[in-house]
Amino acid sequence: MHVLVVGSITRDTNIFDGIAQHTYGGTALYAARTYAQLGVSVRLITRLAPGDQPGIAAQLPPGIELIAQPTAETTAFENSYGAADERTQRVTAVALPIDHHAEYFAGIDWLHLGPLHPNDLQQRWLDDQCSTPTGLDLQGFTRRIDGGSVTPDIDPRVIDLLPRLNWLKASRDEWRTLQAHLQISTLPRPTPGAVETLVTDGAAGGTLLRTGQRDVGWSAAPPVDGCDPTGAGDVFFAAYLFHRAGQLSDGSRAATEAARITSNFLLQRRGTP
Repeated sequence: MHVLVVGSITRDTNIFDGIAQHTYGGTALYAARTYAQLGVSVRLITRLAPGDQPGIAAQLPPGIELIAQPTAETTAFENSYGAADERTQRVTAVALPIDHHAEYFAGIDWLHLGPLHPNDLQQRWLDDQCSTPTGLDLQGFTRRIDGGSVTPDIDPRVIDLLPRLNWLKASRDEWRTLQAHLQISTLPRPTPGAVETLVTDGAAGGTLLRTGQRDVGWSAAPPVDGCDPTGAGDVFFAAYLFHRAGQLSDGSRAATEAARITSNFLLQRRGTP
C-alpha cells in the first residue's frame, strides 16, 4: 500500500503547567510516522526551511519518502494546554503554500490531506486529487491566523472540496464550526459528499457518521490520561485510513482498531510499557 501525505511539518512549542517542550510536529508528520509503522509506503510532501531538513530526515522511520519543498521559514506553532487538555495556539512562523505536482500521485493508493491553516496548500490540491481516494483532516480549514493568533473560522473553499472526499475527520469543535457555517443545527448526519465522517472527542472517543447507515461510536481503548495529547487525532485518522483505504475492515472495526493504535501511541509517549 502507498499513501501520499501532504501538509506542513512544524516546529512546535508545547506548554504544560508553564513548562515548554520543543519538538517537530504537524498532522503530516504524525500521520506519516503512523503509516510507516503500519507497513505502508509513504510519500510525504511538505515545506521545510533548509536548517530543519536534516533534523526531520533523521527522525523519520524507514518507508517514508520525504519531499521537502524549500521555504524561508518552517511553520511554527505554540500550543498551550490547560484543564481537560484545552488548547490555545499561536503561530510564530508560516511556510510557503505547498506546491502541487501531478507526478506526486504516481503509484499512490490514497491521498491524506493534513493542512494546518487555509494557506498551507496550493489551491490545486483542492481542485485536483488526480482521481485518488482522498481523506481530509478538516482542522486547517476551520481556523484563520490573524497576527499570530488562531481563531475559529471556515475557509469557504473547503465546501467545494467536500463532495470529492471519501473520508473526513474533524474534532467536535471543528465539526460544530463547519455546521454553523452550513447552518446545520444538529449533529446526526455527515456533511453532504463525505462518505465517512469521523467526529473525534479526545479521550471520550468519537462518532462515525455515514449516509444511510447507523452512527457508530468508539471509545479510547484503553483511555489514557496524564500525557501530552498532541498528534493523537492525527494518529487516529491515519490508522483509520490504513484500515479503510486498504479495505482491511469496515468502518466500525476500523474506528475501534484506530482507537487502540492511538492509545498505544499515547501510552508509549507516557512511558508505559
